[in-house]
Amino acid sequence: MHDRNNPLPPVIKHLRPGSTRTLLDGSDRPYRWIITSLAFKGENDPAGTVATWIIGAPAARAVAVLEHLQPPGVELLLRSLYPARRLKPGAMTLRSSNELINHVITWINAYCHHHGLADTIPDVNGKPWNLTARQFRRTLAWYIARRPGGVIAGAIQYRHLGIQMFEGYAGTSDSGFRAEVEAEQSMQRGEHLLALTTDHQHDLSGPAAHEAATRLAEFHHRTGFTGSVVTDTHRLRRVLARHDPEVYPGTYAICVFNPDKALCRPRIPPTGSRSVPVPLDCKPLECKNVALIADNTRALSAEAERLDTRLRGRPVLPPLLHADLKRRRDAIGAFLAQMAGGSE
Repeated sequence: MHDRNNPLPPVIKHLRPGSTRTLLDGSDRPYRWIITSLAFKGENDPAGTVATWIIGAPAARAVAVLEHLQPPGVELLLRSLYPARRLKPGAMTLRSSNELINHVITWINAYCHHHGLADTIPDVNGKPWNLTARQFRRTLAWYIARRPGGVIAGAIQYRHLGIQMFEGYAGTSDSGFRAEVEAEQSMQRGEHLLALTTDHQHDLSGPAAHEAATRLAEFHHRTGFTGSVVTDTHRLRRVLARHDPEVYPGTYAICVFNPDKALCRPRIPPTGSRSVPVPLDCKPLECKNVALIADNTRALSAEAERLDTRLRGRPVLPPLLHADLKRRRDAIGAFLAQMAGGSE
């Protein structure tokens, strides 16, 4: 049950009551949740080694609910809710795990049909999809790998010895899945760009505003779409492949990519020969490749407000951290004032 390819992690199967702990700050507000279980990956002891992981608040709540479902005195949380003559001590088996997952799907669909709800789990090709624990684990890894800094975080959380190993596990290796993911991300970007070209509410500002407008106009001309609703994804995919405007919408800025001006460390992806920006290293307050729309300025303003709240909070922050956050808040304020004044 403890092989590295075990679909449902032994970490989850060996959870015990009281395995989660909530850390509070000086104002008694929770800021971190820790879970303790047994680790087997990379350990020499076949019985496992006690280890801790950082989890999110939803995961901590889920464990708390699981604890409430169990009668007093149980040793493991993932066990049958009802006594059974053949129930053996120890972690739940793989077969039982997968059976229970699919029983939950059946219950959810029956509940939705009975109450007239549309939140059912759909069939695939007319038949219920047979879910296994492996799919949940790998899906979670896939999402972690695509968060900023997620590959490193995933390698730590999944106890992999190297980042390359985690990239392969999450489907980002040379198997071809990474290319498919990047193609879908490119499509999403193309649809966002079309929305920018057809929605006249998006007035551009910033040092690269003129270049962004030029590229977006050319992109709109190439696509031939007259509205913001994309009905021919194949045509959009072809246009992106041949005439990519290299405009990358983001939360705090729109990157109008020019590698000669980029302050990030542009990389060449495995699926192409052109360099692309690195969002994790984006410097929107300094880079000359930046253009802004109203959504970006609102996000920057909200970030400045969050920083200001932290600076005024209690307990008082350490001097170096306080100075660093204050410097960032002031830089955002100065940047927004500059953009509002029309200076680029």
